[in-house]
Amino acid sequence: MDIFGIAVLVVFVATYAAISTERYNKTALSLLGMALVGFVFWAARFLIPGVEVDFLDLLEQIEWDTILFVAAMMIIVAVAGGSGMFQYLALRLARPSGGVHKSLYTIFMLFVFIISPVVDNVSILLIMAPLTVQVCRALEMDFKPLLISQAMVAHLGSIPSLVGAVPNIVIVKETGLDAGLLFVVFMPLSFILFIINWVVLTRYFADSFVASDKERVDILFQIEPTTMIKSRSGFYASVIAFAVLIFGFLLSASLNFPVSMLALLIAASLLVFAHDRASEFLDEVGWDTIFFLVGIFALVGALNLTGWIDLFGDGLGIIIGDNAIIALTFMIWIPALIASFLNNIPVSLVLAPIALRFTTVSPLLPFALIFAVNVAGNILTPLGSTSNMVAIAYSEREHDPISFADFSKAGTIAGTCNLILGTVWLLLIEYLGILLVTFGGLILGVILFQIIIFPVLHNPSRVEPKRSS
Repeated sequence: MDIFGIAVLVVFVATYAAISTERYNKTALSLLGMALVGFVFWAARFLIPGVEVDFLDLLEQIEWDTILFVAAMMIIVAVAGGSGMFQYLALRLARPSGGVHKSLYTIFMLFVFIISPVVDNVSILLIMAPLTVQVCRALEMDFKPLLISQAMVAHLGSIPSLVGAVPNIVIVKETGLDAGLLFVVFMPLSFILFIINWVVLTRYFADSFVASDKERVDILFQIEPTTMIKSRSGFYASVIAFAVLIFGFLLSASLNFPVSMLALLIAASLLVFAHDRASEFLDEVGWDTIFFLVGIFALVGALNLTGWIDLFGDGLGIIIGDNAIIALTFMIWIPALIASFLNNIPVSLVLAPIALRFTTVSPLLPFALIFAVNVAGNILTPLGSTSNMVAIAYSEREHDPISFADFSKAGTIAGTCNLILGTVWLLLIEYLGILLVTFGGLILGVILFQIIIFPVLHNPSRVEPKRSS
């Protein structure tokens, strides 16, 4: 590797080292890294014979359709939130719990899991975090366990979905993975992992589930949910938008309809419909996240242009040889561990072409990578996923921050179980077949749900006066 490639690698490593310290704004650092790499490209054209790439080549490496998808989803969330749709939904969800903390915790987790296959996990946390905080404040309940658990469950629910997470979009686009097959392979596993994580996390956070004050519960549930709706026209427009979005996502693969185009069409329509508040909704978009992704895509693109990704693939080929067990285990555990520190998006960008390259060893390698980068958000550090940082940011706004240690302890316990079960699941599919394993997993998941979670949803404990400390 010549000095040109080494300089690019140094910029990449230095940028991520600076991001991991959390001393500086991560968006500023990713854009600075992008600009420095562009400068390296410019200088190399003058100093190194044969170098032809420039800054415009770097811009072509950015996944602009993914960027547009994320921005469009944030606009849709902003418009729907401005109509009062989510506040209405929060009261509707909270009522069946009767104010019982454990039941409320379970209902919110289940709701996040249900919507996570059709709404990306960053948008889910943007929706759920403020609602969770509001409901928990009303019941004098600690909101941190709910935010941590919702972020983790969103990662599990997004595993079988093309649009559930940005890394999924990146990997599916690069590898040509069939979205329907992705759902069939992982939906039963995702269901089982949700139940297991619910068991682990409810035990871990058991001390947070205390009895609510009956008067506070009565006051909260005397509020009619429809009074939360600020704009009926905006509310109905948002409901229609989400219905079209979900239906479109389900048909996108069969119709070869780009999901970014669908999301952008709906987002733009909502802005036109709410023209008098369009600027307000655009101000609520997480532009820092958008530009962070732009910088990250460019940095990884620079590694691709300088040959580092091909070199890494060659090294991986030496390790795995033609052994499917080693290949699948490696493609689950190593990306998950790396992504937990570096964020799952750049890891997906680097490893997606490598997973495609070694499908001759096992056609399940792209599936393994999708599983790994989603579960990475739950282990070792919260840095593995952008949605984790959204949850932490909302807790900081409430002056009751989620510490990295609190997130990591809960996540690593559950996440290690996820990695083990995911490895076993894909190895079983490799040697027993998809239909046998997925059908058996679905039956097991339904049984576990009926035995473990169903009783909590339908038999909440009686609300008693809150114990004095």
